[in-house]
Amino acid sequence: MNILYERLPLPDFTAPRAVSRRSRSSPTDENRVIDLENARFILELIGIYGSICLNNAFEAQEKYMVETQPEGTPSAVPGISLNQKSHRKPHYTHILAHNDNLVLQVACCLPLKIIAASLDGYPVSGRILFNTYSDEDGGKLVYEFTGGGRELVIDLKRGNSTRVQRLIFKGNTA
Repeated sequence: MNILYERLPLPDFTAPRAVSRRSRSSPTDENRVIDLENARFILELIGIYGSICLNNAFEAQEKYMVETQPEGTPSAVPGISLNQKSHRKPHYTHILAHNDNLVLQVACCLPLKIIAASLDGYPVSGRILFNTYSDEDGGKLVYEFTGGGRELVIDLKRGNSTRVQRLIFKGNTA
């Protein structure tokens, strides 16, 4: 079987951090259970749950938004409401080990796309295992990176935003 892995560009480490004006609330215990059940369901759907344990998932040590447009350019695109008040969609981001590779699993209310990644400062290859979006269920992404290392940096685009979320996973990720 020939599996096509794409090589991602390096994140732009000179891009400035975006200023956040949002207040964030911590998820409730009920929301954590819903998120865990959703993560398990997606992994079962793509057939890798038996070889992955969600108890061994690790979270990003750093998460922040990075500007991708020149200053003065609006950062929000009309048409996507970030303050959706309907039922809560799962929100989680974690890394799992699978077949000596790293698997990123993300869920939120917007479509998701990885636009850049580096492993220990070098470009990394990977492949999409699962990617879907619907208004009712939000966005779900499962992405497998090849290899391991000490630091994985991922730039993740959410919806049509002109900003990307930078996720930094530090430590032994292999």
